[in-house]
Amino acid sequence: MEQRRLMDLAFDFCMRAEGRDAYTDDPEDAGGPTKWGFALHYNRDILPDKDGNGIIDARDVRLLEREDARRLWEDAYWRANGCHLLPDAPAFIYADMVFNPGPGAAPKLLQQALNALGHSVAVDGIIGDKSRAAVSHCEPAALIIELSAQRLRYYGTRSKYARYGLGWDRRAVRCLGMALGILWGEVR
Repeated sequence: MEQRRLMDLAFDFCMRAEGRDAYTDDPEDAGGPTKWGFALHYNRDILPDKDGNGIIDARDVRLLEREDARRLWEDAYWRANGCHLLPDAPAFIYADMVFNPGPGAAPKLLQQALNALGHSVAVDGIIGDKSRAAVSHCEPAALIIELSAQRLRYYGTRSKYARYGLGWDRRAVRCLGMALGILWGEVR
């Protein structure tokens, strides 16, 4: 699949799962004010100063537009986390995972999946040459299924699972379905 098309699919999937342009400020969510999936407390360092007052705050989140979200997602999530270096179906799932559960957990979950599939890579959170080489030697369907299993297992360990878990699990299952569709050529 052409890289731009894969990015479009991954971005659109992620933003649908995140509520698109709905602004939220759930007091139970540590991320704080959120729009287009960009939570203030987790993304303050990359959010634009939309109102020009020199302070990145809830108002800037509220003013985020789709174009802002796409640029932020592509630069800080897709490219910064090496999604563009992975085969299509694993890249699709991994791109959603670097957004949720996040860039700290996603690389380790990928490495755990690789180890579960018989590869020997360090679970250090750095997707370098060894991890990418292991990905290239995996059967793609097996990798995306194992990656999804690791994601679901991780969600089950989170303290907010009782509140958000069913939504997280549904997202992971829908993501796996889309990735399988990409792999099998059903999603173009």
